[in-house]
Amino acid sequence: MSATLADIARELGLSKMTVSRAINNDPLVKARTRDRVLEVSRRLNYQPNHFARALATNRSYLIGVIVPDLMHSYFAEILHGIGTVARSAKFQIVIGNSEEHIAREVSEVEVLRVRTDGLIIAPCVPASKMELYAKMIDQGAKIVLIDRTLDGLDCPMVSTDDVAVGVLATEYLIGLGHKRIGHLRGTSTSTSKKRMEGYKQALANKKIAFDKSLVRDCGLMESDGYKAKKEWIVEGNLPTAIFAVNDPTAIGAMQALDEAEISVGEDIAIVGSGNIHYGDMLRVPLTTVSWSRGEMGQSAARLLISLIEEDDGDDVQDQKIILSPSLVIRKSCGADAATKVAV
Repeated sequence: MSATLADIARELGLSKMTVSRAINNDPLVKARTRDRVLEVSRRLNYQPNHFARALATNRSYLIGVIVPDLMHSYFAEILHGIGTVARSAKFQIVIGNSEEHIAREVSEVEVLRVRTDGLIIAPCVPASKMELYAKMIDQGAKIVLIDRTLDGLDCPMVSTDDVAVGVLATEYLIGLGHKRIGHLRGTSTSTSKKRMEGYKQALANKKIAFDKSLVRDCGLMESDGYKAKKEWIVEGNLPTAIFAVNDPTAIGAMQALDEAEISVGEDIAIVGSGNIHYGDMLRVPLTTVSWSRGEMGQSAARLLISLIEEDDGDDVQDQKIILSPSLVIRKSCGADAATKVAV
């Protein structure tokens, strides 16, 4: 049976308030007192009462996280980063999955908003519908956006440099000698738009004319990449290389090419983005653009907890953290890390 705050206080001759403050790392408690309290709490097997803490502070100590896809490792790694920081701050996370459906995302947000102290959202809603979140923030909701941004929304955001993602992928393919480089474009999300912008920038940087016939609409799932590439194969006039908006669409496209007996890495080169964990274990390992998903999650959790705790809240509200991407070269481009690329 675990001890209570009263048991610890009685053994040390302290008040329950002092014991509680020491366990919650209150800076007003002297280090020597805190060490004594923590030593006794471990010895007596003290287990904090989450519900009592919530009642005492008028908080739930829950963080809501809404992501668009739990099937792939990308968002799982982000969630792991969020959980690491949240647990150390005595918060727990509640997860919602929008599955790239706007109405489902809005429903998840509405439910979790009233159950949690704050939300971390990877939005699939377009910027044109961001008024919903702007209104919530005006009403006092604590929101941090992750992976995807919404132009005009005044809240903290953590993302990668998605324009640089498009530039890195496309310029690498150009450096391998490709001139007809296609793009599997995603949805209306910021990631899709900015990676498309990077693709066009890279072509312009290398004096290659943009050809809109080489850009195909696509979603963000494997099935979307498969369908888009299947249709392109039937139409013919395939490019010699493809930059896909993310790894799942790249993998779906690779499946369609394999079924058509078009050899990835030989007949056509493919680059994805996101570096999902099994991309290196495919029959033809996928070249991709990578950034730290764990760091992304940790940064978002720190920002949200600062908002909740109101530590420099005004400064946090304006923070935009952008992680730098890097290229991971594998066989799907017919090259390896040792290949010399002329860029």
